Amino acid sequence: MKKFFSILVLFIFTSFAFAQSVELKKLCSKLAEHPITKGDFVQIKTINSAKGKRQLKSNGTFIFSLNGIMWKSEKPFPSTMVIGPDYLIQIDGAGNKTITDVSNNQAFANVASTIISVFSNDYELLTNSFETQLITENTENYLIRLNPKDTTIASVIGQIDLSLQTNQSLSEVTLSSILITEVSGNTTSYTFTNQSYPRELSQDEKDIFIFK
Repeated sequence: MKKFFSILVLFIFTSFAFAQSVELKKLCSKLAEHPITKGDFVQIKTINSAKGKRQLKSNGTFIFSLNGIMWKSEKPFPSTMVIGPDYLIQIDGAGNKTITDVSNNQAFANVASTIISVFSNDYELLTNSFETQLITENTENYLIRLNPKDTTIASVIGQIDLSLQTNQSLSEVTLSSILITEVSGNTTSYTFTNQSYPRELSQDEKDIFIFK
């Protein structure tokens, strides 16, 4: 009887994990239908110190695309950061551009791949980079909890929570916010609004992701 009970528990757990995997894959597939996502963001960085918590807030516009990710901050001061698979571009308010080619840096490649997998909602990349847990808050809100597999990333990032909004049929799925919790306890949250899904980038936007 004890052996039968153990097998039954294992079967239930495996069935539940499989069902979660199927639903997670469906959610990611819906999000990934849009190769380009543009919109507005609000970023809040919460830093813990001996003097208590301190919050740094910024806002601006973003682009998630197959070319890379762009954050264009407008407040508190203008700046742009572009992350690609093997490069990092930073542009200050005066238009000065700093380009870092890290094609030979495996650590950066791992981090970049992780970041892109989160923001591109690629199921295969996500499951390769993270242990995943799907939490159903209600029929219209889901939370995907990610714990990094890579030890270098796991030494810095404890977990990443992706909040999704959808309808009951899962025909429309939107990434509404991201919360990154560091091992130190510091957090960075992103809230996304006014999202649009153009079929292609403008030429000026494409140029942002070109550095060679």
